[in-house]
Amino acid sequence: MIFLGAFIFVFMHMTAFWFLYRLLKNPSIVDVGWASVLTLTGWVFLLFGNHAVISLICGALLLIWGLRLGGYLWFSRVGKGHLDKRYTKLSEGWKMAKDLGFFLNFQLQGILAFIIALSFYFISKRTGMVGWDGLGIMMIVVGLIGESAADYQLQAYKRNAKEAVCQNGLWRYCRHPNYFFDWLSWLGFSLIAIQAPNGWIAFVSPLTLYIIMVYITGPMTEAGSLSSRGEAYRTYQRQTNQFFPGPRKKVKNDNFQA
Repeated sequence: MIFLGAFIFVFMHMTAFWFLYRLLKNPSIVDVGWASVLTLTGWVFLLFGNHAVISLICGALLLIWGLRLGGYLWFSRVGKGHLDKRYTKLSEGWKMAKDLGFFLNFQLQGILAFIIALSFYFISKRTGMVGWDGLGIMMIVVGLIGESAADYQLQAYKRNAKEAVCQNGLWRYCRHPNYFFDWLSWLGFSLIAIQAPNGWIAFVSPLTLYIIMVYITGPMTEAGSLSSRGEAYRTYQRQTNQFFPGPRKKVKNDNFQA
């Protein structure tokens, strides 16, 4: 019953955000909905669990994660009226875009969020703390700090925009450091969840996120960057890892100065 209840909650939550999208006429609000539905669905699982200390710690970290990401997306994008080209392009490509957008932009993301939040179902079954929990908590905290730093560095670049492509700080070592550190946090949650019975299933969370970030969201974002920045971004792609941070690669006949 808990799964059915959580799924109904996800559906209603994303429906409410769809109505908000209709009011604001900005489909980018779905990204704020993504942060809030993940956070609240995780808490739904925790509220019906064992209420162990480790569950409370993870619940607090999840709340910090959701407030930070949701607040950042609201104040840096939606609140400023920014229209995400990914969503506007999707709407332009379909007839009856408002109805299809309901499913594609909101309910589909709700289903994916439900899958990712499943790690908290297993965390809610925990009863005590073990040694591995410390590593999981450390990964979550590092992920929160790293994602916050990456977002700050991107905003600093946008304010100055002295280079064709953002390469401030963490953006020198991978093309999507915000994605990587977000993924790292959820890997940490899954590491904690694995201590519960059948907890290995929780690794569906970071696996789903990895697929979304590397094969869906990342390529869509980079297609827009290639369109607007051209060869400068293409060189950045050749120089820099897509997802996992690492040393920059040397590119022969490189006319783009890093």
